[in-house]
Amino acid sequence: MLPRCVDFSFLCLTNFFLRSEMAYAAVLSLNETLHQIFFGDTFCTLYDSRKRNTLIQKVNEIKNLLIKLSQNSSEEVKLLEIKIRDMAYHAEDVIEVLQIGLQKRSDSRMQEDLITEMDTTIKDLHEVITEMETIMEEMEKIKGGSGEQNLPVNWNYFSSRSAPGGRTNMVGFGEDLMQIKDRLCNVQKSTRQTIPIVGMGGIGKTTLAMNVYNDPVIADHFYLCAWVTISLQYHITEILLGILDDIGVLTNKIRKESDEQLKERVYKSLKGRRYLIVMDDVWSTNAWNDIQMLFPDDNNGSRILLTTRLTHVADYASSTNPPHLMHFLTEEESWNLLCQNVFREANCPLELVDVGSNIAKNCQGLPLLIVVVAGLLAKKNKSLDYWKYLAVNLSSIIIEKKDHCSEILTLSYNNLPPLLKPCFLYMGIFPENYEIPVSRLIKLWVAEGFANHPFEAERYLMDLIGRNLILVGQKGSIDGKIKTCRMHDLLKVLCVRIAHEENFLYVKSRHLRFLPQEISFKRRLSIHDDASYSGSEEDVTMQSMDLVRSFIYNGWDETQLHSYYYFGCRLLRVLDMVGVELSGFPEEILLLVNLRYVAIACHAVIPASITVLWNLITLIVEDSTGIASILPIEIWNMPRLRHLKFSRVFLPAPLHASPFLRLNSLSVLDSLDYDIGQITPLLKKLGIHYNSQSSHSLNHLAYFLNLETLKILFDSPANSTFINTALPSCLKKITLERGRIDWEYMRIFGSLPNLEVLKLREYAFQGREWIPNEGEFLQLKFLLIWETDLEHWRAKDTHFPRLEHLILRNCSNLVEVPSDIGEIPTLETIEIDYSSPSAVDSAKKILEDQLYQGNDGLKVFVHPTKTQVYPLKFGIQQDESGRFYRRKTKLDEFKIQQDESGRSDGRKTKLDEFKIQQDESGCFYRGKTKLDEFKTEEKSGSSSDA
Repeated sequence: MLPRCVDFSFLCLTNFFLRSEMAYAAVLSLNETLHQIFFGDTFCTLYDSRKRNTLIQKVNEIKNLLIKLSQNSSEEVKLLEIKIRDMAYHAEDVIEVLQIGLQKRSDSRMQEDLITEMDTTIKDLHEVITEMETIMEEMEKIKGGSGEQNLPVNWNYFSSRSAPGGRTNMVGFGEDLMQIKDRLCNVQKSTRQTIPIVGMGGIGKTTLAMNVYNDPVIADHFYLCAWVTISLQYHITEILLGILDDIGVLTNKIRKESDEQLKERVYKSLKGRRYLIVMDDVWSTNAWNDIQMLFPDDNNGSRILLTTRLTHVADYASSTNPPHLMHFLTEEESWNLLCQNVFREANCPLELVDVGSNIAKNCQGLPLLIVVVAGLLAKKNKSLDYWKYLAVNLSSIIIEKKDHCSEILTLSYNNLPPLLKPCFLYMGIFPENYEIPVSRLIKLWVAEGFANHPFEAERYLMDLIGRNLILVGQKGSIDGKIKTCRMHDLLKVLCVRIAHEENFLYVKSRHLRFLPQEISFKRRLSIHDDASYSGSEEDVTMQSMDLVRSFIYNGWDETQLHSYYYFGCRLLRVLDMVGVELSGFPEEILLLVNLRYVAIACHAVIPASITVLWNLITLIVEDSTGIASILPIEIWNMPRLRHLKFSRVFLPAPLHASPFLRLNSLSVLDSLDYDIGQITPLLKKLGIHYNSQSSHSLNHLAYFLNLETLKILFDSPANSTFINTALPSCLKKITLERGRIDWEYMRIFGSLPNLEVLKLREYAFQGREWIPNEGEFLQLKFLLIWETDLEHWRAKDTHFPRLEHLILRNCSNLVEVPSDIGEIPTLETIEIDYSSPSAVDSAKKILEDQLYQGNDGLKVFVHPTKTQVYPLKFGIQQDESGRFYRRKTKLDEFKIQQDESGRSDGRKTKLDEFKIQQDESGCFYRGKTKLDEFKTEEKSGSSSDA
């Protein structure tokens, strides 16, 4: 293996900041466990409530104090936090081992055992927590809360007052440079404007601001310019002196003035002059509040340019101006930047082009990473072997190098509040380039105890996204709700390394290898599908898995995954292994009585003894056989259960005396023939397999007060029983498949007052003609019709007054898209795929008409379209960089040939007249005309005059 260069000084610095940040997470988990024990049915009556409440109160006080001391980065505090973390973990282990032991005892000894062992355990707990309180008192006495005096000498952690000099070649950001300059020099806005630049660490915010600051146009436009870097810890005195120095008024006498005198001097020096202030690397709203009052607003076009990683800071500083969002470089831009920094003016040798392009691609568009990698390549001999090695191990090499790149990204983690740190580190369980379903992530966070409720978990996710630590993947078609998310590979490797150092998570994969005995110190184990196995591991794994709380397997059952990995963890809370196809429901799961989250793949007959999993919140069973799994009637006796998801499942009606379940989601039920609404009144999401021969009326669904999403899969055409169904008015999203309902009965759904999304798949409706009724679908925003024999759709703009997205797929008989659809003011997109040529032509005609009327907001997509709405379905694939694509088929080639032959007669259409063009995704757009060029010249001319 080639040697790696490690900067040991930075390694020490990183450990200085990262040690023991999980003390809060450990205490939070202990608090959750105590609540479950003391307030559970088994234990709540056996222990004195005053002593119980005192114990929980003490743990809460420790948790709150850890939040207060989270910014104290002194060495002594960190060492004490390690003790707190380990003691909290130990206390939790003792409690949960007691739980398991008592649940295995016979009923005759249970009462006596509970009283005796609970007294002993609680006594031990009091001793542990008292010791933790003593440690916390020591921590409070330690001074240096901000940790300023404890930082290494060369650590650039504070504000800098030196303005940058020179300009760099902004590969891929030329358009960004022009946009910022236009916003700064816009004479139409005379009031003082704040323009934030937002993006993740290393994406080029400071470089962009520096190029703007040193641009001659900017220097001519503003009378005074000043640059100040704020950073995490800032000194107001340094900032004030820096501004005065940049504007040329600083003297030795002024340096001796107080902060209040300096503030007054800054304000007076800027008063009446058009100025530009660059505030680089702002981390808090407090920093903005402390400084923004220094800058007068004299209606003379003064500007403040602000860079930050935090969206909420940008929104706070400029509520009226949208932030400038930085983007990742394209693969071509990444390659150009890499070549420029490796070879300067020379060309890349031909033998290095392919592997070099792959290296640039693996940087995933992050400019800082590309520059750092280029620095490594430039220093080494240009050998093909080294370049290949770097291409495969890029992220891990950079993180282990502990250089400026790691430094910048580590700052984002250090700045996280304690509540968000475990959520961030948990992202390490997922493989690189993995699109993470948000619904799965939220359920996992709740099961892990990082959040008490899904709403709280969603808030944490949005906070991490706002800090540019998690990237948004797919969004919902209507509400823009995030469906998937992901993490840049460099952040992912950093995340896994910190999690390992914190004893928080162990990841087993091809790229990440730790000693097997190290697993015993980790609370969570994630195995990726590229992990390798050896016979020597089995001996150590049984012992090392004893205290693991979470097992997550990401991949498919193509490896030698041994059952001891998931059934050897007696304290397991999370078992997520859908990728492993099991022969049946494993009885060993019932020994893991602390489970809160189970996701497996098998054809299951769930035993009645499932009730021993009294903590279970989520149960997911995937089954590819198409045969309904069977749930026992005892499932109704699991009060903590919130989510039941099966490929298909039979759920028997409960006994009349059964208490109702607080289920939030339930799918997909087979032959529902009883009033489930009375038992699960809080249900928000429901999926049903409907058999017209055996299923009863669904009128009882009308009594759901919270149901928002309903999916019905028909096993046979709908009959009169279904047609007379009354649905709940609270429904917002409905999906129907294979119902073959006559279009005249669409009134059942059109009358729903809150319906926003309607998806009709595989002959959900049938018939030659659909005539919508007035006053229906008043809130509908999204309509999908996928495969139908519909020929004539007699719709007007008044029938779907708020429609935003229309998708037609496999509508081979449809004569045309109603022309009035284009008149709907809210309509944004029409997507049409595998439908009749006349329907496609009518969609293009709608676009022509709207352009003629001046509406350039409408987009029309013609095959392929699914990359726009359903990127994970219908054959869409994902490459190594995370980009989606669909393989070309013979049908594609045929359509291209047919399209070319159709245009060979040379006749112009209205699309030609309006310069309408079609891009690679199938989207139609209007190309630039002479008039556009004239307007651009006129605009630039007026700007220069100004």
